[in-house]
Amino acid sequence: MKKLFLILLLGIFAYGENYLKQGDAQYANGNFGKAIELYTKAISVNPNGCSAYNNRGLIYYERKDYKSAIRDYSSAIAKQPNCLGAIINRGVSYSRSGDYKNASIDARKACALGDCELLEMLKDNGILQD
Repeated sequence: MKKLFLILLLGIFAYGENYLKQGDAQYANGNFGKAIELYTKAISVNPNGCSAYNNRGLIYYERKDYKSAIRDYSSAIAKQPNCLGAIINRGVSYSRSGDYKNASIDARKACALGDCELLEMLKDNGILQD
């Protein structure tokens, strides 16, 4: 019974990865609506991953819907607290929306995880906050 459950579980994750890859292809081709649909399906299959949330957030960011982007990045981080891409992307989205305090928090966290580019960008632009 355990073996059957494991096989079923692996199949479900593979199905979610398939949606994620298809979403990536649609995103690369500029088919943002279809990519959002596929990332949403990937999330429904694997709600604990960070990639689908992060990638869907990128589309919202490109559409300048920073509130939705921040929501998706926050969901990714809630699922995987050290999801570096989502931390950086959320910090950039906070910055674009004028929330320099939260952008600074994310920049420091990203730097602690090994990527200090956002922190340096905020410093260079004089918007890094304590």
